[in-house]
Amino acid sequence: EEFGVRLGCPVGQYDELATIFFGTREQSITRLFTQAVPHEPFANSSLLIAGVTYLLLMLLTYGIAIPAGLFMPSVMVGACLGRLVGQLVKTHIDESVFSGAYALAGAAAMLGGVQRATISLVVIIIEGTANVHFLLPIVVTTCTAKFVGNLFGHEGVYEIGIRRKKLRFLEHEPEWIMDLCTAGDVMSAPVRCLPIVASVGSIVDLLRACSHNGFPVLSLSDEGDEDVGRKGAAAPPRGKFEGLVLRAHLQHLLSTRFLPHDDLWLKATAESLERISLDGDVELYELMATNNRSGPSGVQEWEWSEFSEEDRGRVVNVGAYMNCACYTVVESCPLSRAYKLFRSMGLRHLPVIDVQNHVVGMLARDNYSHEVLNKAVEAYYREEEVHQQFGETRTPRLCGEEQVARQRERAPLTGDSGATFGGAVLTWQVRLASVLRQAN
Repeated sequence: EEFGVRLGCPVGQYDELATIFFGTREQSITRLFTQAVPHEPFANSSLLIAGVTYLLLMLLTYGIAIPAGLFMPSVMVGACLGRLVGQLVKTHIDESVFSGAYALAGAAAMLGGVQRATISLVVIIIEGTANVHFLLPIVVTTCTAKFVGNLFGHEGVYEIGIRRKKLRFLEHEPEWIMDLCTAGDVMSAPVRCLPIVASVGSIVDLLRACSHNGFPVLSLSDEGDEDVGRKGAAAPPRGKFEGLVLRAHLQHLLSTRFLPHDDLWLKATAESLERISLDGDVELYELMATNNRSGPSGVQEWEWSEFSEEDRGRVVNVGAYMNCACYTVVESCPLSRAYKLFRSMGLRHLPVIDVQNHVVGMLARDNYSHEVLNKAVEAYYREEEVHQQFGETRTPRLCGEEQVARQRERAPLTGDSGATFGGAVLTWQVRLASVLRQAN
């Protein structure tokens, strides 16, 4: 009774399968790792039935929205089958074999094959058992399981789940194809932007028209800019890039209209451009900070229609509430470098600008997906440019007039979700070629 679960057995006895299935998960694993003398606590048939049953249940519940888990079931499957092998070795080869060690190695091997983890898994097993004497067999079994699993595929069960659910997960290192592409190849365009001084009506219409989380803010004037032209793509929004404003900040700003007192609304907005303040309101800053800490809030969708024509005509100094020092990349930046910046800084959106500081695109997690990368490479690069010979130093960025023509004339692409990305890229070669043609 102290060791197992009786489940109708006479006093002094226990049911082997009930001990594995109906005991707590921690107690069941501990019993599987236990060394028993002189008799084994579980028969071979019980271990085989339990291991196969747990494996089938784990396959059945994988991906279902129930708290079944994968870690502990994997430990149970590996421990049952590992102890089965240990008891067979003890019966037919050497009676001094510790079958509990086989159970521990089997659990480590199962976890290594399912999760494709190595160092972290070894540390977890050693810390959980508090026995460094099993370090070598655990390392050997874990590495062997990972090697065998890689013969069928390099993804673990969690990576497969992320890919099947199409979650936007970014790997630690960029893929090799990103060294070939530039930010302009995969950026989303055109970009929805806001002027640095915008009317309330334009802000409300922008928020209602899209679900984007961030919007580039552009200057009001754009003197002295000359564009060499973008064939096959729409011209970028006029105005210099000044910063980035979040959707939540715009919602908090609009929500001041529905506060009990309209003092803050009158401070945050103005009747005309001539009466607008250069500085933001301190009270509104505090309101935004408080709302950001407490969770998402601000104006709701049903409240958008509550703005009167007078409210929609008021103007807001968006620049006072934007991030004026956000990260940006130029359109000719290698995609691998933009990827490292995006992931290391934990960004949600990365504006793409040209040399004249115009916003030409936006990078988000979707732009680094395999779908977007494959379409961009197939459309914008030739087969010999992608698959180069070993040791070859040529690069598609140094292909002269032919590559310059392709960069200027290529058309934007459309993904499966309907989003538009890519398009013409104005690199230094394109601008130099334009100057040389004018000189000739």
